[in-house]
Parts: sequence; C-alpha cells; structure tokens
Amino acid sequence: RLCPFFTGGSGGRACCSNSGDVSALAPLTLETQVSTVEPWAHRLPDHVMWSITLLTAVGMAFLNLITIASMRTLVKWKFHFMQTVTDDAGVGRGAAALVATAALLATLCMTLVFIVDPDAGSSGAPEKEAGSMEIIVASFSLDGAYLCVASQRFWAMLPVILSAARGQLCSNLALLITNGLARPYAGQWVDVGTSGVGRTAALVVDEERLAAAQRVACAVGGACGMAMIFDAPIGGILYMFEEVTAICWPLELTFRAFAGTTTCALLSRALLNLCGTDTKAFVVFEWSPQRHPWDWWDLPIFVLIAAVLGPFSSLHTRICLAVGGFRQTAMKALDTCQPYARVLEAILYAAACAIVCSLVALMGRCEPLRPGDSGELVRYNCPRGYYNPVASLLLTTSEGAVNLLFSRRNADEIHPINALLALCAYTSLNIGLTGVPAPSGNFTGTMLIGGLVGRILGAATQDLNPDETGSAASGVYAMVGSAAMLCGFKRMSLAVVWFVCIASNDFNIVPPLMLSVVVSLVLARICKDRGYDEEQVLRRQVPFLEPEPPAGMDRMLASQLCEDLPEDAKLQPESTVRAINLALQRRSMTDFPVIREGGVCIGFTTRERLEAALRACAQRESEGSRAEASSPVAEDDLRDCEEGEIECLISDDSTNPVGTLPPHAALLVGRLVDPVPYTILEEMPAPRLYALFARAGITTACVVSDSGIFRGMITRNGLIKATRDMGEA
Repeated sequence: RLCPFFTGGSGGRACCSNSGDVSALAPLTLETQVSTVEPWAHRLPDHVMWSITLLTAVGMAFLNLITIASMRTLVKWKFHFMQTVTDDAGVGRGAAALVATAALLATLCMTLVFIVDPDAGSSGAPEKEAGSMEIIVASFSLDGAYLCVASQRFWAMLPVILSAARGQLCSNLALLITNGLARPYAGQWVDVGTSGVGRTAALVVDEERLAAAQRVACAVGGACGMAMIFDAPIGGILYMFEEVTAICWPLELTFRAFAGTTTCALLSRALLNLCGTDTKAFVVFEWSPQRHPWDWWDLPIFVLIAAVLGPFSSLHTRICLAVGGFRQTAMKALDTCQPYARVLEAILYAAACAIVCSLVALMGRCEPLRPGDSGELVRYNCPRGYYNPVASLLLTTSEGAVNLLFSRRNADEIHPINALLALCAYTSLNIGLTGVPAPSGNFTGTMLIGGLVGRILGAATQDLNPDETGSAASGVYAMVGSAAMLCGFKRMSLAVVWFVCIASNDFNIVPPLMLSVVVSLVLARICKDRGYDEEQVLRRQVPFLEPEPPAGMDRMLASQLCEDLPEDAKLQPESTVRAINLALQRRSMTDFPVIREGGVCIGFTTRERLEAALRACAQRESEGSRAEASSPVAEDDLRDCEEGEIECLISDDSTNPVGTLPPHAALLVGRLVDPVPYTILEEMPAPRLYALFARAGITTACVVSDSGIFRGMITRNGLIKATRDMGEA
C-alpha cells in the first residue's frame, strides 16, 4: 500500500533471496544509511514537478468554473428574490425575505463546514498564513475574498466548501496533488535491523524533501488562485513573490508559477467562452480609458488620501484583532455548547448583516436612471426607472460595488453622502466579521473600504477647484484609495499596484498608485509594526521565523539558545526499543540527537523516522511469530534467510502497534540520522547562527565545544519561540 514498486510477495511483503525471483524488487534499493539533500530542495524528477504544476493549473480552471457558476446562480437568485418580494409586498417584506434567505444560506454553509471539515471554518484561515515558504502550504485564504465579505454576500455560501477563497482553494488542491505524486519519490527503504533481529527494512520518508515540493506546488497554486480573482496571471506571481519573500523564493518557482498561471488563465477563459460568457464579467474590471487620467493638481489629493488611509488601515487592523480576540474568548466560555454556539453565531451574524444593509439602504435617495448608466445599479425601494445609490453599494457583490467606484463615467451616480453611509455600514460589518467561523477573505472587502474613502475625499477636495480643470475623475480617486487601504492592510506594494491597474485597465495611473502605496505603507508601519496577517500568525502560534533576528539577540551566544534537552531524549547509534519509546514520549520534540561514545553527536533523527523504524520491526516481529506458530522452520532455512533474504514489511498503524516489540530489542538508530549535521560552536554570536535558520533553511543544528563535545542543540521551533519571547518582553 505504501510502496508502489512492490508487485510481488504475500501478506503485505515482498521477498528476495539468492535463489528466488528478484524481478519484483528490481527498482528497490535497501540502504544502510538514510540519505538527505540540502535544505529547501526536493530533488524530484522534472516530470513529477511539472505534472503537479499543470494538474494544479488545470484543476483550478475547472474549479473556478464551478465556483463562478454556483456563485452567479445563488447571488442572482438571492437579490432577485428580494427585489421581487419588495415589488409585490413592500420594502419591509423584501428586507425580511433577504434576512430569511441570508439565514437559510448561512445555515447550509455552516452545516457543510462542520460536517465536512470544521477546520475550514475560519474568517480567512489566517492561522494557515505566513510570509515564508516554510508554512505556505494551504495558506492564502485571506486573499480570495470571493464569497462571504460582510454585507455583500450575506453569507450566500452554499458553494463555500468548494470556493471559500480561490487562493486557499488552489493551494489546498496543489497540496493534495503533491502528496499523491511526490510522496513515493520522497521515501527510501533503510535497513534498521541488528544482527540479532535480522535485516528489517523501514520505509523512511524524507520530510524535508516532501515539504520542499509542497511549498513549491502550493506557491504555484496560490499564484493561480490569485490570478483568477483579477484575471491577472502576472499579478498572481507578484502576489506570491511578496508573500513568500525573496529570501525563500526558489529559482525554479518563477518559471513554474509563470507556466501554471498561464495555463490556468487560458483554460479558464476557454471554459467560460464555451459557456457563453467571459472572465471580465466576474472580476473587478472597468473599461473607461483616458489619455490623461490625472494631472499635477491631483497629486496633493492622492497624498492626502494615502495619508488618511495609512493610519486608518492600522486602526482597522487593531479593531479587527480586538474583535477576533473577544469572539475567541466568548467561544471558549461556551465550550460546552460547541459547535452549536459557533453555528448559531454565524447564522445570527448573517441575519444582522442583512438587516443593517437593508435599513441603511433605505436612507439613500432615489435617483433617475440615465442612458449609459451602469448595469450594476440596484433599484431596491425605488420605482422603475430609478436606482438607490446606497443599495447599489451594499445590496450587491463586492466586485459590483468596486466596479461602480472605479468607474470614471459616473461622477454623479454616487454622491459623497451616499458613499459615506455605505462606508459606515460596510466597515462596521467587515470588522465584525473577524473570527466568524466561516471561510471568507478580506481582499476585495478592503479594496471596497479604500475605494469609498478615496471617492469621498476626492469629491470633497474637488470643491477647491471649482472649474475642475485638470482634475481626475472620481473613479481615479477610488482606485488610489483602494491601493492605499489594501497595501496598509496586507503590507504589500507591487501586487497591489498591479491588481488595481489591471482592474482599471489603465497603466497611466501607475505613478499615482505607487505614490499612494509609499505614503500609506510608511504611515501604516509607523502606527503599527505588523499587518493583519502577521499579527494572526503570531497570535495563533504559527511556526514562522522572521527573516531578521530581534534586537535582543545581538549580545547572545549560541550556548544561550540551546534547548533544554533531557537525558532520555539523547539516543545512541544502537538504541533499545525502551530508550526510543522514552524519547518519543517527549511530545514537544520532533528532532533527537544521536550521540556516540565520547560525547560526539553523529547527527539528528526525526520522530517520523523513529516511528517508521519501530513499525517495521513490530511488523517483522508479528510476521515471525505467526510464521513460527503456523509451521516449523528448519535451522538451515533460518540460516539461508539471514544470509540471503531481504524481507520488506509494509505496516499499518491501526493494526500493528509499536508496543508488540520487546523492550530490550535494539535498533540501528544511527542509520536514520543526517550524517552531516550542522555544527555550531557554543561561542558563536547568535545573529550569525540565526541566518542559517532564516536564510539557509536548516531545521536543526548541533552546538559543540572547541573540542567537538556535544553541548546541546538548536531547532527551528525553539528559535522561533525564543524570538517571540524576546518580542513580547
């Protein structure tokens, strides 16, 4: 079951003897020492990695089609039902119909979440996100913002299990494909038996190789997912580059991401064209190009918008974190009522979103429709031939609202007062959404908040220039506001500028966008060191190592960073089962030093390798006991078996517990170690060793004295804990 190369044998094993048929084991090599590769390297065949890349892109294109079809059907039905009831029975019953629909869809969504995968229920799943390749697996759900962004969707999330956020969806898809295709190539068979036990083969999976392949694949998947949100393949690559950071970006990843996003974008467009539609109908996109979209008069206004939104994005982050912390505390107090309390909370919040938006939309004044007005405008409580500007921003999708704000042809459609009403309602609901147990995102939601502020400030400052000579269109101010808010919240620059430019279909606005991003990011970092994603990573104890050491580590030495290592966690090259079990009982430890006589560390082994060796020996023991009980074996046969037979056992955790081994049986643990450990002198300055973990990617280092005697070890997880303790202090 675990090794696809085995085609012969019985009872879950394949045998090769001097006189038997060796064809079944021809691809197998039984090693006497586990082999490793350099950090952050997978060393998988090219056809395997390209298969993962292309399967991820193709799979995402089809899932994107399913997501769009399901979303379009649900959202269209929801608002059409509300409008029909409003026309037939009045605005009160129409609002009630919207509330009931929101509650019903939220109930279906939460039922699916807690039945299929309770871990998927998170507002953007920020605990899975970090700006490093080490935990980029399944990590980009904050950035899809595709389904339940506060008031727009009212939790119309029946397809949320499929789509949630397309960045996370594609990363998870890449993870599944990688586990299926790469795992067989990341394993090797190592003989861990001793002279008294006989040759015993354990299937050892190189966790670092598999993790490296997963990181590359999930980065490609995240790029494909982000590319679908704006129909911007290059934007998806830039986004992932900023998320991963240049330190952790492998050379091969650039071209793989390029090929993956290209394949995904072309296939997605082809599928949508076959269905009679186009990608631009489902993304933020405004076709209103201008030869001169801005002038020098507008630059002070752009700076003002960025200066307001930079600190505001930090304030927004602080309030979101406070709301999330309060919700988490409240849910812990109701621990005996879970998961029903969380489900009920989500349903009630969905209804609250519908109620608030319905009531606030009633404050908008009906305006007459004019020829050429946008099709995104919503009528709601207005008679035919009129539209409600507040409802057009709240009772629609986030993409539709952003398209209205970005338009440069509707200067009079959205009055600043109407935009202010929508801003107050939407921002409040968006903040309250933090921590609600449902998959969602904050990407387009943050863009909408910034676009509203930009449009309001742009309209207010235009009064200083009554003749409007040289003034930019109101949509340009909204674009600048979206970029300023998004970069302050996400702490990104290149990807934000690219996404907004693609949405506006106008690269002439690149200079003002870059200016606003610079001003907003500088002020946001002054007001708060870390963005929303980074704060969530720290609060949820995600194992992420910052690229630079904290200031408190400048005067420390390597010996001061050594972990507390109990004696029973130190193994010998040939250790007993009892000693190995005692070491494995240290649940917080994942790496164990192997020390020979004289106090010299020959390397480190991992928990997974030890457990694999114990399972293999336990299976051999049980197989031998059954064979001895069923039929006697001649002494000559035993001698032949020991001299010429390799018995490879495939075990099953559920049926072959490790406890069947005698406690004094010995295993060759020395064959399971990395034979060339990273060695650090105990007097080495801490900042120098920090770079080995943060930039070279090592996970464990051996601290020794001047004479080479083992003094302790430093692990990546231990170093992360030390840096965070210094940050808190």
